[in-house]
Amino acid sequence: MNARILAGLAFLAGTLSAQDVVTLHSVTVLANNDVTVVYSKNFATCAHMRFSNASCTQNGSLTHAANIFCTSGSFVSVTVPPTAFLAGFGPGVTVKMVHGNNSGVASPCVTVGCNGAFGSGCAGPLGAPVLDALDDCPLAGTSANFAITNGQPGSIAVLGFGLGQASIPVLGCNFLLGSLLVTVAVPFDSIGAGGFVFPLPVGANGVQFTTQAFALDVGGPQGFTATNGLLIRVL
Repeated sequence: MNARILAGLAFLAGTLSAQDVVTLHSVTVLANNDVTVVYSKNFATCAHMRFSNASCTQNGSLTHAANIFCTSGSFVSVTVPPTAFLAGFGPGVTVKMVHGNNSGVASPCVTVGCNGAFGSGCAGPLGAPVLDALDDCPLAGTSANFAITNGQPGSIAVLGFGLGQASIPVLGCNFLLGSLLVTVAVPFDSIGAGGFVFPLPVGANGVQFTTQAFALDVGGPQGFTATNGLLIRVL
């Protein structure tokens, strides 16, 4: 291979390596309504988040009013209050991130998701049991799928559903629901795990509810342990 071809390949490699690239990894609304955005970019200019369509073929309007995403690097995590975003932003919305000076440099789209965990569990000898959901912002007409892990094997938990968030001392733990509407029993298997599926009505769009479990555990405070709380937003 002659020197001219080698020089051309070297120039091309340098050009490609210098290209501006932005990737939007995740956008998550937390239980307190703050928003965590994780992104990567290799340029100094601030990036902008824009609304897009389901097929990610549209650069819509900005989702935020001020410059937020200016730090360069890999998997940069920024958490900002909900007031940083404009009307129309929220769980289930499709967004992308673009170069601040060149909207042709854009990331693939992501759907804004939820992390509804709030408060702290109350531990026994195995630690605190953990309450999680397959999706913290499920669609109306589907199901909310709950899982409790790290419980006392062979024991049982009471999973409560309510509205709002609180922190009220109960049985040596903190009751994290603002109100209690209904409870269900969830047995633990041989590894201390249990689950419950809650069908969501078709017309439940926009409904929000909270849930927490208390579990029987002789090693816990007053014979009980408790999970974290979980906020579910139905889309």
